[in-house]
Amino acid sequence: MVKDQRIVYTYTMDMDQVRISASIVTVELKPVNAGTRLIFTEQVAMFDGHDRVEYRQQGTETFLDKLESLLQTSTQVKK
Repeated sequence: MVKDQRIVYTYTMDMDQVRISASIVTVELKPVNAGTRLIFTEQVAMFDGHDRVEYRQQGTETFLDKLESLLQTSTQVKK
């Protein structure tokens, strides 16, 4: 983690005890107007055709959509 700038983490994904990918992720939060911009960058190595870019993209988009919904709900409750 770079204090006040970005969060960097790594993870691996396994399926049936077979490693299918390894990733490094960088998350940056930047103030913009009256909100915050989230910049999500993932670098991934996919092994032996077990994972696909489309699957990873869909999963990440679903996660970010749910995060956005949660944060919007949280902001509306505080008003």
